Amino acid sequence: MKDNYKILLVDLCKKKTKIQYIDKKISDFYLGGFGLSLWWLNENKDIENPFIVFSSSLIDFKNPINKFMLMVKNKENKIKSASMGGNFSYFLKSSSYYGLVLYEKSEKPCEIFIDGDKVLFNEIEEMENSNSLKNKYLKEKYGEDTSSIYITESALRGDYLSRLIEDEYRGCSKNMGNFLLEKNVFSITIKKNNLREIKTPTIFEKNENRICKSCLLGCYSKKISKKESIFSVKESFSDDEINKLERIKNRLDEYGIDQFGLSNAIEFSYKNLNSIYNFKNLGLDELEKISKDLVDKNRKKIYTDLANGEKYLEKKYGIEIEKKKKKKK
Repeated sequence: MKDNYKILLVDLCKKKTKIQYIDKKISDFYLGGFGLSLWWLNENKDIENPFIVFSSSLIDFKNPINKFMLMVKNKENKIKSASMGGNFSYFLKSSSYYGLVLYEKSEKPCEIFIDGDKVLFNEIEEMENSNSLKNKYLKEKYGEDTSSIYITESALRGDYLSRLIEDEYRGCSKNMGNFLLEKNVFSITIKKNNLREIKTPTIFEKNENRICKSCLLGCYSKKISKKESIFSVKESFSDDEINKLERIKNRLDEYGIDQFGLSNAIEFSYKNLNSIYNFKNLGLDELEKISKDLVDKNRKKIYTDLANGEKYLEKKYGIEIEKKKKKKK
């Protein structure tokens, strides 16, 4: 069984776990990740609304790929997926697991801690920690040799654009944080173990761009070349303007919202709904005001709408943008 794809199944209601194995021929055929997640959903229809974390199944490599797929099936049977990199998948494999499935719902808010074959369900009081504070809290509680995915205040407030965060730096939106919150789970933490030997070839250890364990390539270039948005630094910016923009972006990061999705929502509102939003322009002073209004605990409903993204605004106000009209013709 050691070569088969090993999944940790976690029943949040009963607070029990069990192990499921997928034959190596199947996991290799689907290459783990997205394809295997869909196969698993089809084979396990009796498990409703699971939260799935599946890593690559290329486990014969001395240095396994560390990218992993998140997939959820909501109450309306709609499937959502996103992918992330980082150490979470690497630490999961170091505990001998290649997949993790959460199902049912915890009765009380909790944190999941996985240390090899030991799984803890730690009940907590609901917290509204910022991104960096939450990461610091988890490291202090469970140790530096851990990796966590967790929700932020943006998810607690129900924002569709909320990001599910991994170890402060990485994250994904697509409503993943909200789905985890529906399970009453605020974080999942994996402790690094040595239950499976994971070797990294020396050539990759010396790669200065390589910031994640088990990554073969290194993603420094991807880290600095983000998509253009209204939060991008412009060549004409002075040092003071760059510092001001960084403060705005840091405020949004701490709150835990997807900046690219928010940028689209702001631009859409400026163009189509400014009779409601009254944005003067999309300069730094106005962006600072928008960011403060968005994270305010007593924010207006229009900023809650903004945090739900462009598609939500388009549907709520019945606005059909030009490019969609052209596609219909």
